[in-house]
Amino acid sequence: MTGRFALDIETVSPSLDHYERPPDFQNSAHFELLAVGLAYEDADGERESEMLYRETNDADGELDLVDRTWEWITERPGETCLTYGGERFDFVHLVGRAEAAMGERPGRTRPYQRISTLLDEELTHDDIQPAAQAAFGKYTSLEEACAAVGIEPAETRWADYEHGIDLDDLRPREKRGEEAVANTDIPVLGERYLALADAGATETLTVRSLRALLDHYGREDIVHLFDLADERPFGG
Repeated sequence: MTGRFALDIETVSPSLDHYERPPDFQNSAHFELLAVGLAYEDADGERESEMLYRETNDADGELDLVDRTWEWITERPGETCLTYGGERFDFVHLVGRAEAAMGERPGRTRPYQRISTLLDEELTHDDIQPAAQAAFGKYTSLEEACAAVGIEPAETRWADYEHGIDLDDLRPREKRGEEAVANTDIPVLGERYLALADAGATETLTVRSLRALLDHYGREDIVHLFDLADERPFGG
């Protein structure tokens, strides 16, 4: 028996206004990669996780992140990759953004070729979301699916980090006052992180705080996927 992986991507949408809903969630033109959350469970049940970040605000930064993702996975023995909604988002845009960035850097074809082969041919994709939504409701989120089976992901509270961004000044009125970071907040925080990282300000308190926030949020999206997968069949 080999190990298994869990994967979740975090994205930004610099072509859209903050909190603007992308017109097509499967069109990679509306997204760019910010980070990839990866976890691994070996045959003995030992687990590890890591967040990999894009470090420059250009096509090379996306391609570098894709390459590091490929390397992280292929360094470990495993055949299955868990996601929550990856069939319609994570796998789509990890490959789609590699292809888009390759279009801007035609001399760098390897990241796209390697990640597309890995995800399309070498790994078995196990998307937990369809089973969860069939059991708990069409729009069941990862957090709701976890709660339904007694798993309690920790909230990431944006005011606990010294990043200097007041999300309530930027959020739509109906979202103001919420203490927990939501997926719609990530592009706002992520674009700030990328701008500062691209300028070389990686050792500032703001960047360190943003990275700590993103790290906590991203890991909570992947570390529970193993236990959630093992709870299937849901409602059985």
